[in-house]
Amino acid sequence: MAFAPSKGKKHQGEAGGGGKMDLNMTSLIDMFTCLLAFLLKSFSAEGALVTPSEGLELPKSIASEKARPGLTVEIGRNEIVVEGDHVGPTDVFAQTDYQSLLSGPMFKALESRANAAKAMEQYGTKFEGEVIIQGDIEVPFSALYRVMYLCAMNDYGKMRLIVTSLADS
Repeated sequence: MAFAPSKGKKHQGEAGGGGKMDLNMTSLIDMFTCLLAFLLKSFSAEGALVTPSEGLELPKSIASEKARPGLTVEIGRNEIVVEGDHVGPTDVFAQTDYQSLLSGPMFKALESRANAAKAMEQYGTKFEGEVIIQGDIEVPFSALYRVMYLCAMNDYGKMRLIVTSLADS
């Protein structure tokens, strides 16, 4: 039993059906959109979240845990930086007594950022109290300890020290 030809084939003429064929662009664009979304999602999940500053040599470690985003404090050989704002020289900071630190520029910078993050809680963004500390390998421990003290005084109790991982190599 032979089937009746479709209407499209009927109108192609007697020459054997060598007619013009069109691509369905909507389906093609949908496919490329899904592919792009997948690639962007996988790239953002594997991309570097923390980039060390120029001139900052991070300590090496066998830790393999990936960094998460948070407030960044950089302790360089010469200067301490909170989210891009220079708050003072490292050598002076390492010698400053703790009581004076509580009225210094770093305390104020951390306090204003903590207050802004806590104010965002009314919009549904939870204040995690996480800080990422990038410390140069040559920084004195007294400077690192004072930075950690000021972070804790401003409710940034979850501190992460960024290192260069030896586990990747």
